[in-house]
Amino acid sequence: MSPIRTAASTDAAGQARPRPARSPHPRSLLFAVAGLLVTAPALAQLGQLAQPAPTDRIVVRLDSGLRSASHTIADTGVFPANLEQGRFRTDYDLKDGRVVDGGASFLLWRNLAIGLDVSNYRSIHDAQIHSELPHPFFFDAPRASTAQVAGLERRDLGIHIRALWMSQVAGWLVVSVSAGPSVITARQDLVSAVQHTEVGFPFDEIVFAGQTVSAESETTAGLNAGIDIDSFFLHRLPFLRNVEVLRHVGLGLLVRYVRATAVLQSAGEPIELDLGGVQITSGVRFRF
Repeated sequence: MSPIRTAASTDAAGQARPRPARSPHPRSLLFAVAGLLVTAPALAQLGQLAQPAPTDRIVVRLDSGLRSASHTIADTGVFPANLEQGRFRTDYDLKDGRVVDGGASFLLWRNLAIGLDVSNYRSIHDAQIHSELPHPFFFDAPRASTAQVAGLERRDLGIHIRALWMSQVAGWLVVSVSAGPSVITARQDLVSAVQHTEVGFPFDEIVFAGQTVSAESETTAGLNAGIDIDSFFLHRLPFLRNVEVLRHVGLGLLVRYVRATAVLQSAGEPIELDLGGVQITSGVRFRF
């Protein structure tokens, strides 16, 4: 029989209760982007804030780097055993992971551009399982076990729409600030059941024998904001000045913050998963 899963948060009486999702409303995302698109051109009218507009209309980038995601989530499950209810609690120790990120931006008017990015985040982490199994002969005399599980996977696939304000700081240097909505599909390995072996008479001990892992996924909306620094200096190096194509090739650094929350549906109550974090990537840039 499948265990009943409950969220880790508790009320004043110590009873488990689910936490509501906090994903941004789609209408709020549209208003945020629309506001940026409307107000950004007005900044160009302020001489003290105006910056030279980039001369290249299209920039394509391909990055890799790290995303911060270190935190712990927990959930509990219950199951029938020996005319009572057994239970287990799983603590997932989520880790920072690698991210591959790429996209393109298109200059629309003066310093204002629009961009579309795709990012793929992956990390492998551990979890600790604490179980209680009812005694086969005595009521209210559970046996306990603790086990460490390795190799659980977390993946996030994100699509980020960005409104950018780009400044040509120098002929070879472009600095951009951006913000916009994101759509993220999160996939998380969760422990859905546990197995134990009886040691034998008088059945006072149990041995953890294994676990069942299920991959749960959810798609949610969020927000992103970042700063992008693109440098096209390679053709200025003495030994590369004769390579004309390098005028269109450069290196860049992207720092992006994403805020989103996914609610994973499993065998019981929903489990809230924080998708936010700071992403730092660097890579190659192509301008046209």
